[in-house]
Amino acid sequence: MEESPGPDPTQPAPRVTRLLGERLELVEDLWKTVLRSECPPEQAERLLRLKELSEETSESALQPEKNAPIVQLIREMDLAEAIAAARAFSLYFQLVNILEQHIEEDSYLASLKDGLPPPSPDPFAPPLASQTDPATFKELFTRLRGLNVPPAQLETLLRELDIRLVFTAHPTEIVRHTVRHKQRRVASLIQKLQQDSPAELHDKRNLRLQLEEEIRLWWRTDELHQFKPSVLDEVDYALHYFQQVLFDAMPLLRLRIHSALAGSYPDVEPPRDAFCTFGSWVGSDRDGNPSVTPDITWRTACFQRQLMIERYIASVQDLRDQLSISMQWSQVSAPLLESLEIDRLRFPDIYEERAARYRLEPYRLKLSYTLERLQLTQQRNQQLADAGWESPCDGPSNTAGLSFGTGMVSSPAEDLHYGSVGELRAELELLRDSLENTGLSCEPLRKLLSQVHIFGFSLATLDIRQESTRHSDALDELSRYLQLPVAYGAMDEDQRITWLLAELQTRRPLLPPAASWSPATAETFAVFRMLERLQREFGARICRSYVISMCHTVSDLLEVMLLAKEAGLVDPKTVSTQLLVVPLFETVEDLQRAPAVMDRLFAEPFYRQLLASSGEADKPLQEVMLGYSDSNKDSGFLSSNWEIHKAQISLQRLSCQYDVALRIFHGRGGSVGRGGGPAYQAILAQPSGTMNGRIKITEQGEVLASKYSLPELALYNLETMTTAVLQNTLVSTSLDDTPSWNELMARLGASSRLHYRKLVHDNPDLVAFFQQVTPIEEISKLQISSRPARRKSGAKDLSSLRAIPWVFGWTQSRFLLPSWFGVGAALQEELDSDPGQLELLRLLYQRWPFFRMLISKVEMTLSKVDLDLAHHYVEALGRPEHRVAFEQIFAEIAAEFTLTRDLVLQISGHGRLLDGDPALQLSVDLRNRTIIPLGFLQVALLRRLRDQNRQPPMSEASGDSPDSRTYSRSELLRGALLTINGIAAGMRNTG
Repeated sequence: MEESPGPDPTQPAPRVTRLLGERLELVEDLWKTVLRSECPPEQAERLLRLKELSEETSESALQPEKNAPIVQLIREMDLAEAIAAARAFSLYFQLVNILEQHIEEDSYLASLKDGLPPPSPDPFAPPLASQTDPATFKELFTRLRGLNVPPAQLETLLRELDIRLVFTAHPTEIVRHTVRHKQRRVASLIQKLQQDSPAELHDKRNLRLQLEEEIRLWWRTDELHQFKPSVLDEVDYALHYFQQVLFDAMPLLRLRIHSALAGSYPDVEPPRDAFCTFGSWVGSDRDGNPSVTPDITWRTACFQRQLMIERYIASVQDLRDQLSISMQWSQVSAPLLESLEIDRLRFPDIYEERAARYRLEPYRLKLSYTLERLQLTQQRNQQLADAGWESPCDGPSNTAGLSFGTGMVSSPAEDLHYGSVGELRAELELLRDSLENTGLSCEPLRKLLSQVHIFGFSLATLDIRQESTRHSDALDELSRYLQLPVAYGAMDEDQRITWLLAELQTRRPLLPPAASWSPATAETFAVFRMLERLQREFGARICRSYVISMCHTVSDLLEVMLLAKEAGLVDPKTVSTQLLVVPLFETVEDLQRAPAVMDRLFAEPFYRQLLASSGEADKPLQEVMLGYSDSNKDSGFLSSNWEIHKAQISLQRLSCQYDVALRIFHGRGGSVGRGGGPAYQAILAQPSGTMNGRIKITEQGEVLASKYSLPELALYNLETMTTAVLQNTLVSTSLDDTPSWNELMARLGASSRLHYRKLVHDNPDLVAFFQQVTPIEEISKLQISSRPARRKSGAKDLSSLRAIPWVFGWTQSRFLLPSWFGVGAALQEELDSDPGQLELLRLLYQRWPFFRMLISKVEMTLSKVDLDLAHHYVEALGRPEHRVAFEQIFAEIAAEFTLTRDLVLQISGHGRLLDGDPALQLSVDLRNRTIIPLGFLQVALLRRLRDQNRQPPMSEASGDSPDSRTYSRSELLRGALLTINGIAAGMRNTG
């Protein structure tokens, strides 16, 4: 098998490489200038020397002597200087991150302007399957036209296109909101300074001075959170991306797909505006987070609606200024005039106030009424937020009256606010139609309509998530209160299913209204009542999905449906529901049993009828979530990915058998160890035939900042994600059904899992190793999340630790173990049995998107591993009594790393890791070199901190330091936390 060809210098990757090299000079110059202005001269020069030493470090691993000058320089630092070093390198990496984001933006914009035809597809590859570089709409549609994809087929797919991006409540993003604002200002100034347009010399100088001033202000801002954020703080953090970027970017996405279609498929109807929508777990994900109460979820919904109404009010005010059309010079549609007459009767005060001014300007008059209704809706929303979800509510549906100061919502004879977003949309469409009938168009009006379609009043759909045992525990307590012959907790699975189905179909209430319950059960029942009130007030769109984490059985789903029925969310009379119950299969065992669980459910006519009532598709819709994080933590990277791949194929076949539409919800984290990585390649790697234009994906942590912090960057990621979904759906290939390939993957998955579990789960010293040689305990002290790091407080075992800190800890210490361990051993075992399998593995890498994605992710992760630095963590932080055991663990990890790296290079045909992606290779090399001092700084501070924790505060006069100052634990912890911040910025991976 020939090696893969080298990169084409005319393609985007070399251009990105060139830009990074050119623009890095600006960042480094700014960084040096700020350090010299903000630090004492001797300190600044030592920090600059520290960076020089990191650049001189050899790339080869396991050569400690190369790092000796760095270690010595750090030993000579007192705590204040160590903290300054941590902050300096953190600042450097965040500036580089901003730079790379702008380069990605610029490359995207250049691809839109170039107008070059896309390269011809490989005639010997399956159509579209060989394309792995992200494609724009224009590139994809041009390619589809060249492959003679029928317009009717494309139009059908576009009509069904359904992409949902869910911002989750796993806050691995550790940068403060305040710092984010400063970064955005710095990013804007850098963009202006880097623009190719000619500018006067003094303008460039002014921009440069502004940049230095802004970065100096940033330097004097505390990077660490001063308090543990509340859930509503996290809501504010997540909604920041909507306010700053997405609200205005989404209509542009619509324009770009329209424009690209017009060039290649002019007769194809574009997709609906809301083909890409957003969801959120922030404020609604209560799995293991006691801070997420029913009241918090209610206030989150009100907060989101308030944000949307404020934006709509501003847009309507702008429209009213713009649409000054006079009836003297333009026709107006009859429906618009009729609506004005109705509005005159409903809003006599507005008519009296505005009629004289807008007597001959019907658009302005109509928008005045619209503005009044929006303001009434805003007032109602604020009172609902203040009164809470348990406040009395009149009428069966959205009532509008307001009784301020009473905590109650009253109902007048007629609702004057917007009872639903559909009413606002209808009024705006009335204006659009009237304009179009007279030959006019208004882009701001089209933009507003697009935003209303995409965001509604809810902005992002809230998904409720709860762990499965909370429901079974609540029903067990209920059954004991009702004195059932057999308590629910004592029933076997068949008995549970029988009882649950019977109760679901009876109209008799099950819950006694006046009973008292344990706090956990009372809250479980309250969540469903709050959810029913949410849908009644806000409409079903605000909260459609209820995700069951750690879902194992059929009864886990039926329990939720029964509790929903008791709250009025399931109607046994009409066999209908507005709630989608979503099983989350997380562990390998759960992924393997998922098809059997869904088969048993689909076989129940009552369950299929409930699915049919969901109203989201022409046929019954089932959403199933697959968890990457816990399956990886449980069984390792290769095994987890293979089991998820198999589960998707089995579930799709099952849904076809029962004529049920399937939407797979991918629970991806930011890091490779939690399913992360380039979204385009990940979507292409999904099994052929399982997507059908529908996908739902979690977006979290540093992913939000890296994808959605800049407008064009957000558009690039949204556009390429959409083209990947289209491309995957249109690819018809039997590669996933190749028996010999599947048998090979089954062997690799089983072997990889065995090797991974042998180290991670079966080695009695691994938990101590992880706790001592990674900063896991210090990570838990970062004020970054309202959620505890462990599912069970006080527990120190591996099973109680969440996947996010598990990955975060290994990343900080440069092992990145969850993303690759076990892969090399499995591959070698296969080659030991048959050396000729290497040719097959190379073929799979060339032809099978799933396998290529697997190897590419491992390759990228391996490129970030630094075993030299990792070994320093082991030597410096491991306690003497564990030295022998820890060295054995490290030796096992190091051997597996070398084996995995060598085999990945053989399979990919690369001479060096990431040879196939020069731009990423350059970025990783830059970070790997420059991040070395932060690692040694972290170790030094962790060692001091842990020594302080084991004995009274010590003077630094002991050891090598001449400083006689005594530091408190809080000062040392602060220094350690700053290094965690810096390494997270440098690695661009947290959890």
